[in-house]
Amino acid sequence: MFDNVDDFKKKALDNKANLKFKNISIPIGDGEQDFRITGIGEKAIKIEKYVKYEDMMDAVMDGKDEGLEAIIMEFIEDFE
Repeated sequence: MFDNVDDFKKKALDNKANLKFKNISIPIGDGEQDFRITGIGEKAIKIEKYVKYEDMMDAVMDGKDEGLEAIIMEFIEDFE
């Protein structure tokens, strides 16, 4: 692991071309979700994921109350 931000940023920027559009698995709730690295800049790394409405409904109906799908649905439901 890196012990300072500058080394971390340098490594990311040095490998920007090879890292961009790679997938990364991130634990969320009781499972893992795949995200795509879509940007590497001076201040941040951007990750993206498309989550289909049907997949969100199916996951919640299957009892996955702690997963990304449920978090997104709850956020939309509570939005004002």
